[in-house]
Amino acid sequence: MKIKPLNRHLVVYKKPKEKKSNSSFVLPEGYESSVEQHSVVKVLDIAEDSTLGRQGEISPGCEIIVETSMLFEVSGSILILENYVYGLISEGT
Repeated sequence: MKIKPLNRHLVVYKKPKEKKSNSSFVLPEGYESSVEQHSVVKVLDIAEDSTLGRQGEISPGCEIIVETSMLFEVSGSILILENYVYGLISEGT
């Protein structure tokens, strides 16, 4: 199912975090020792009313820095409100 973002949301892709299993303790399934505060994600789609998209600052395919706790998953798609975009990753200087 493809989700079309509305109301200033972005559809993004976040690489799955590699699991490390070098623990001497038995931990509950799904336990994460520390959640990163920020993540780098790839933009897949942008809502038509997105300010960042209209100004040409971001476009599908670019990488952005977002607040990890504000990412949410719906029907296999990950969305975030544009307010939680902190920066754009660009190549070069």
